[in-house]
Amino acid sequence: MEKLRAQCSVPSASEATLEDLEAAMKKSGVDRSVLLHIATKEHQHQHVLEFAKETDSEKFISFGSVVPGSETALEYIWKISDEELKGIKLHPPLQRVDADIESAMPMYDLIRALNLVVVFHAGWDATYRDEMRCTPRMLLHILQNFPGIKMVAAHMGGMCLQNEVMELLAGKADLYFDTAYAADPWIDKPTVEKIIRTHGADKILFGSDFPWHLPSQEIELIDSLNISSEEKELILGGNARRLLGI
Repeated sequence: MEKLRAQCSVPSASEATLEDLEAAMKKSGVDRSVLLHIATKEHQHQHVLEFAKETDSEKFISFGSVVPGSETALEYIWKISDEELKGIKLHPPLQRVDADIESAMPMYDLIRALNLVVVFHAGWDATYRDEMRCTPRMLLHILQNFPGIKMVAAHMGGMCLQNEVMELLAGKADLYFDTAYAADPWIDKPTVEKIIRTHGADKILFGSDFPWHLPSQEIELIDSLNISSEEKELILGGNARRLLGI
């Protein structure tokens, strides 16, 4: 975390241990969390898979990770499925690859075939500030090639790209957005509400981006939105239960 904070010049709300997360969950009334592990280099595939298996439990739902387009990506997607993990996290900026690179397309085909959930860090990233490795247009390209894939675009569809999210994805494409790091000045509350109204509350997932934010920050944001209590209940848990089959 010290290295990441220095690289991206962004403060974090907590350290990144299971104990820290469990304490934050207890304080916020969160029952279960999805752990989104990230392999940033191909040689990390096995280690990340082992850590995901180790941490997967009743309280923590662990996702695996692979580097898009890498030689062993398909092999490890099979392993993630064989270990009965529910999904895969991709972070194209940190993985130094465009989300819709041609060599990654067989990977998305297999993810769809195995009925895994794939979560993307979508939009801008503070570590590589001049790059856009996962834009709404890239996600739309993947969706058009692999209809039915269970896709989540974090950060309300694309951090700092809300205009493109509205133009290309919101209400127009079959994927989920999450609220990770949305309780922050990079996106204002009226825009969050507009995206939810346009895309549908049944396609929005609660996320915090812990340890960068605490769960309480996004819970407070969701509670403050001008949407119905039924829609808030969907966002805070109902949609995730349906998507993850829990």
